[in-house]
Amino acid sequence: MDATEELNGTYFYHGHANLTPQELFNLILSENFANRTGLETTSAAMILAGQPWLPTRGKPVGATKGTSVASRLSRVILKDMRFPRGVSLYMPTGKNISTLKFTKTNRVAAFIGRSIPWLGYAEVVILLQLVAADTRRQYNLIARPKDRIAWASF
Repeated sequence: MDATEELNGTYFYHGHANLTPQELFNLILSENFANRTGLETTSAAMILAGQPWLPTRGKPVGATKGTSVASRLSRVILKDMRFPRGVSLYMPTGKNISTLKFTKTNRVAAFIGRSIPWLGYAEVVILLQLVAADTRRQYNLIARPKDRIAWASF
């Protein structure tokens, strides 16, 4: 048998025999997710580095308590570097999407430190979209026409 074949109405895929269409889809999804794991590790590291776990002396009322490793390191490396005069950028603050707020800053280190976890979240979304696209393409190439999944194109 080849790497992918049909047998008695079931599928054979990479050594797995008698697979239903759902099992075939799950194997392909798992395989594609594993192929992109390096990207996922980077996302997780960025998200974790941006969590406010380190204690701080004091913060204004309503501010997120604590600071992150990313914020502390960017402040050490970039010290008191500021954007050019008159430039203030909105930076994301908060631990997750439900606490997300935007505040202005003219300090480069604060902007970078607070943007890192959100870049990680964006990378996770991109990872999931890439895995879904790869899975869709590969599954629909293998599956019989009646088992194929019609995906919406947005």
